[in-house]
Amino acid sequence: MKKLLVLFMFLASTLFALDFNTASKQELMQIKGIGPKKADAIIQYRKHHRIKSIDDLKNIKGFNDKSLSSLKKQLKYKNKYQSKKQAAKSKYENKKKGLTNKKEKMKNKYSSKKQNAKNKYQNKKKNLKNKKQDMKNKFKSKKEDLKNKKNMF
Repeated sequence: MKKLLVLFMFLASTLFALDFNTASKQELMQIKGIGPKKADAIIQYRKHHRIKSIDDLKNIKGFNDKSLSSLKKQLKYKNKYQSKKQAAKSKYENKKKGLTNKKEKMKNKYSSKKQNAKNKYQNKKKNLKNKKQDMKNKFKSKKEDLKNKKNMF
């Protein structure tokens, strides 16, 4: 059942996503109410004229108000489908953008924590180096003091 529904939606989307100025004869014939003769007539008409709206088809033999009304209904459903599709796409894009922003924030947070840890490590390393130097200096001064005391005796 689900496969049938997906197939129907796919066919409906291909059916209604049609540009009269570029569609092939086969694509035109997939629209309900357009057969081989009307498809040929549309192709001949568009060689010399641009089809700007569905109402332009009135200029083609075989199209009357009734057939145009039927086509408009089909296009109405197409527009409804496309607007829902666009809304879903926008929602997806916004969600994706939000996740990208969240990822960037986390990346920046991690980078700053990493930098802080690196600075902390370097400060500790410096402090240890300074303590080591202080101890060396103290040792030298004590050594000199002992030498001086030894020389006194």
